[in-house]
Amino acid sequence: MTVLRWSDALPLRLVRIVGVAVIVGVAFACTGSTADNQTVEDRPGHRVVECVHVIDVVPDPGRGYTAYGANGGFIALPSGQLQLGRFGPEGSSYEDYRFAKFGLLVRRSQQASLEIVKAPGDAFLEHGQVGFASADALTAGPCDSDGPACDVDSAEYVGGWPCGADRGEWIVWAGGIWVNEPGCVEVLVSSGEEEIPVQLAVGTSCP
Repeated sequence: MTVLRWSDALPLRLVRIVGVAVIVGVAFACTGSTADNQTVEDRPGHRVVECVHVIDVVPDPGRGYTAYGANGGFIALPSGQLQLGRFGPEGSSYEDYRFAKFGLLVRRSQQASLEIVKAPGDAFLEHGQVGFASADALTAGPCDSDGPACDVDSAEYVGGWPCGADRGEWIVWAGGIWVNEPGCVEVLVSSGEEEIPVQLAVGTSCP
């Protein structure tokens, strides 16, 4: 595993989601056609982070993040402690939850998944525009495209699509993780045949 630098718990689910997605007919950049994650479907507990909700494209993860996976990595997550921020909606069953924000970075030509495996209490992810309290697993990418989605004169044009390879290799979604108890949250990142466990320090440090 190649690692690049940028910047006890109860199982949340006893059965791991197996087989993240099946992609048919996807072509990547340099072929002139569109690579899209629209063929990946939502299911209970699992949400697809759409390409149109990308907020930035960067050349590398940079300081404070670690890239996981072979050949420079397929996903990058924070390497330091995440700070707890706002509380959940007042008057709801989530008002005691706290939000720790972090950007989700995925290499633009790859599909990556992020799944919560263990946490001190309850936890769920929120990136892109997935529904609140709906996801303990996300799939994002690929969003590499120089095809019709990037051509303003094309019927397939998608406003906001992260076009142009010169903008960088890594695409970024805003979001973070909600927890009702600070601690070390274990997540599983995966792409293709690769699966890598990662510890997220949410509101406190990990051992």
